Amino acid sequence: MRNLLYIISCLFLLTVACRDPFLDTTYIEQTNEDLQLSNAEFLTKYEDRYSLWIELLKYANLYNALNDAVTNSTVFAPNNSAMTKFLEWKGVSSVQELDKEYARYVAQVHIIKDKISESDFINYVEAGSVPKKTLFNTYLTTSYGFKNLDVDDKYLDDVVLEDEYSIYINNQAKVANLGRAIETLNGMVYTMEDVIHPLSESVVDMLRTYREYNIFIEALEKTGYDKVVSVYADSVLNLDGTTSVTDVRFTCFATPDEVYNRNGINSVDDLIAYLRADADYTNPNNALYRYLAYHFMSRAYTKEELCAFEEEGQTLIYDMKLPGQVIIIGDGNPPIINKEATFVRSNIKARNGIIHRIDHILPVYEPEPVKVIWDFCDSPDIISFVNAYGAANGYGDLYSTPLANREYAIDLSREQKTGDWGTITSFEYKSTDTKSSSTTYHRVGFLKTSYVSSTQKDVCKYGALKHNLLMLNLGYLGYISMQTPTIIKGKYKVVFYYAGSPSLSTFYTNGSSVRFNLDDYQKSVYVWKSIPGSFVDDAKKENKTASGIAADVLWDNVVFEESGVHSFKATMMDIQAKTSSLYRQMWDYIEFIPVN
Repeated sequence: MRNLLYIISCLFLLTVACRDPFLDTTYIEQTNEDLQLSNAEFLTKYEDRYSLWIELLKYANLYNALNDAVTNSTVFAPNNSAMTKFLEWKGVSSVQELDKEYARYVAQVHIIKDKISESDFINYVEAGSVPKKTLFNTYLTTSYGFKNLDVDDKYLDDVVLEDEYSIYINNQAKVANLGRAIETLNGMVYTMEDVIHPLSESVVDMLRTYREYNIFIEALEKTGYDKVVSVYADSVLNLDGTTSVTDVRFTCFATPDEVYNRNGINSVDDLIAYLRADADYTNPNNALYRYLAYHFMSRAYTKEELCAFEEEGQTLIYDMKLPGQVIIIGDGNPPIINKEATFVRSNIKARNGIIHRIDHILPVYEPEPVKVIWDFCDSPDIISFVNAYGAANGYGDLYSTPLANREYAIDLSREQKTGDWGTITSFEYKSTDTKSSSTTYHRVGFLKTSYVSSTQKDVCKYGALKHNLLMLNLGYLGYISMQTPTIIKGKYKVVFYYAGSPSLSTFYTNGSSVRFNLDDYQKSVYVWKSIPGSFVDDAKKENKTASGIAADVLWDNVVFEESGVHSFKATMMDIQAKTSSLYRQMWDYIEFIPVN
């Protein structure tokens, strides 16, 4: 279907000279005069069709921005019919009755600061999203047709694709004329038959729109936790006077009123009594405060990400905002949270996160030990940093984009060789002099790996767990330290996974000494020495020229007396870390495996 539509779209773009296929529609023919007009001037030329949109742009103080001849922009411009429908939907009769900040959000979500040609736009429709952010700092998703996804999960299989021969943005707003656009002096103008609704609501604001989470919301307000989870960006003033901005995202497991009611909880006071909370509600140690913190994560996970089981019967573990506490999600049909709760309606999007409606009160729960996989790059600050770099360079959310035919190396260190894209707090490091270039091999870097070949685009070159590696070029006696995720109290085997590469094969014979510390446990390991036999991919175990992931056991038996996070440190003990121009390490993850 999509290939057919792509062909139709391409043919459509070539038919202007023969006959206008939208003869009875509001389509505007491209003229040479339009190429001399700015986007704003073009809209004004056809004010009879865009007058309400122009009115909103001026109300939001963005009209003049589209007049700048040296700044390219793409405008998705709602026609008057679209604007009239939108104003009716908002319950107002004029643009000026809209909240001014909200009006600005509306204008921003329709503008991309770049020129997107018709052919590029069709390619983005095929791909499912536009990899360039709007002025509202969000990406637009694209599709042929739309689906009503605001239903409980059990009904999703019954949802049908509607209007499948039209192009939609964000599964909501229809693009006129199959994406046909007008080129102007400083960009492109696409006509919209609907206004794109900006996702401006925080997690808490989005819960309010459903009017069925009153007890949960009142508890958030009583503890002040509603303010904690309404933040969407964190600004940090650097020592040089500049400001770094890091995106803040949450996952919320929301319990609706009907679930509380079934358990005899009909008000927030009943919930307080159920939890035996005292009156100091804003105290982080208060039972009500702890209960709410246990319903949030510090990054946005879709249900699909939370339930990414790699084997039948697997149990996955995730840190919650409540320090030292986790949830577990078990493989099943449906997946089970903490052995009791299930997803009722998942993937409800908010500006600063994702909401999952569940069918359980979800009290704080401490499970039995389960396997923990700690991916070194899978932390909110690194994800935000990498995605900000991707957005600025036209790569989209680079942390999670599909593999490409090239690698992307992003400097996470204080040297910021690839730019300042936020504040990194998940590790500390010390580096010493090295012969290897910190421009080529960053002191601490994020490496997005490439695919194997054009015929295996879904296969990572190294076989890295999440298609990324933490690159270290710290020098002799340089070190990195960080905290583990929360680990349930118990006994564990600890296994370290890292990359080997043909350019590192010179180190394989003798290995390279690294001293690892985990709380009071210490061990020196010669990484690389067991390659290729230690490659986890059986097909690479006899191939020294392969790029792959190797495994070394750090400890066969460590005991954690309490559940919580733990300090982890690695120190480079090999002089070659200083003297070799090729030296760097590439880490994938650590596995904590319960030992009976």
